[in-house]
Formats: sequence, C-alpha cells, structure tokens
Amino acid sequence: MTELLDLPLIAITPPVVRSWYAKALLGKGGKTSIGQSYRFLRAVMNSAKRDGAIMINPCQIPGAGTDKAKERGIATPGQIVDLVEAITPRYRAAVLLAAWCGLRRGEVCGLRTADVDLVDGVVWVRKNRVELLESPKKYDKDPKTDAGRRPVSVPPHVMPYLRDHMKEWAGRDRFFIGKDGQPMRGNAVYQAFVRARVKVGVDVSYHDLRHTGQTLAASAGATLADLKKRLGHASAAASLRYLHAVEGRDKEVADQLSKLAAHGNAAKLPKTIIVKH
Repeated sequence: MTELLDLPLIAITPPVVRSWYAKALLGKGGKTSIGQSYRFLRAVMNSAKRDGAIMINPCQIPGAGTDKAKERGIATPGQIVDLVEAITPRYRAAVLLAAWCGLRRGEVCGLRTADVDLVDGVVWVRKNRVELLESPKKYDKDPKTDAGRRPVSVPPHVMPYLRDHMKEWAGRDRFFIGKDGQPMRGNAVYQAFVRARVKVGVDVSYHDLRHTGQTLAASAGATLADLKKRLGHASAAASLRYLHAVEGRDKEVADQLSKLAAHGNAAKLPKTIIVKH
C-alpha cells in the first residue's frame, strides 16, 4: 500500500485502487495481508467520506477484503468420549465443559467452585481468566458483554464428571486448580488436550470443542435464541454459524418424514426439527 500513502485523498480513485489491488495480488504478499490492507483502506475512506473530504469511497472491488470465517472442526460424541478417557483425569471436566456446555478456555479457568451448582446442574459463567502472552500477568475480568455472564445447563451425562472433579481436584475457591494449588493455567489445559488429541488421533483444537457442542445442540433442536444464550453471544449473527447441517441429520429428517407419511399428522413430528428459511 506504500504507493498510496503519499497520494492526496481525492487522487485515490476507484481505478487507482483497482490498479493497486491487482498489483498486490500479483506480488509476493499473502492474500490475508492484502485483504487486511484493503479493509484498512476502505475504513479510512469511509471515514473520509463521512467527514466530507471525498464524495464516494473508491474501494468498490466486489469481494475484495472479505474475511471468511475459518471452518472449524467438529468432534463426534464418540471422539469426545475418547478424548476424555485419554486426557489426564484432572482435565476431564475442562474438556466436557467446553464440548457440551460451550465454555471458552478462559471461562473454564475462571470458574469458581461456587459457580458450579451440582444440585440443579448449572454452571454460572461470571468471569474470564486472562493470560497475556507478552507478560506473566494473569487476572480475572468480566465478560465483554452482559450476555457473556450467563447460567449454562449441564447435560445429565456430564454431571458425574463434575461431581468427581469437585471431590478430587477442585479447590476451595477455584473449581480448576493446578497441582501447585494455584488457579489452573489455560496453557496447562491446552497442553494436556494436545497430548490427548495426539493419542486419539482427532484433528480438532480445544476451541473446536465449543463449536462441537453447540453444533450438536443445534442438531438436537436448540433454537437460535437457545444458542445465543448458551454461548453468551451478544448478537444472533455469531450463533447462526451453528445452525448448519450436521452429518447424519438429513437421514434423521428423512426418517421423520416417513413417520409423518405414516401418521398423516404433522403434530406427530418431534419438536427437534429446525426449519430454516
């Protein structure tokens, strides 16, 4: 973008932008960095337009700068079981809370013992554990939005693991602590998960477990509102990604259609089918 830096704003026209973009694509730069540069330029020009410095935004290349979300991996319920069996027992609850309750790693590490209600089967997300890569400083902070502070219902099959963890490895204040009695480090969870992942041969990241659980929740009949609340999303857009087809779901729908044909009554259909327009 250096060739544009010294130009006055009015000289940066659509043809100039198209020429720069075409040259950049033919150069040695990666598409990701080129896209980032284009988005930055577009934002600057939008600001200039709002200020009345230019009449139109010259960044008008269709599709340029589009930031496509990475398609995340999904583990099957069987693979989740394998990961839980392979990982060091101290970290089993951390895997299950991510996979079936949609908690982020920072939310897992930020859990207080009092946040885990073993009677009603609810985990309260109130804090997020922050670990800065550039410094040894670690601290708890509030979620970014009010939606991030939430109760999450725990699937019944996960509860025995939470009870075991509470009995064997939880601290008086923190639900997850290290062997030294200090708050569990996110990197410790990550490293333990990587070791288990290698043993099992599953190509998913720890954060993919969050994606896995919510995708399965969607296939089980969770609505957009359900996912939004469960994930702690402030907007519905972030939750929409989980309402996509799950392998095997089409066959289930076909089976339910046969049941409809047999009964001749739409009321006989289960409420777990999501109709998407």
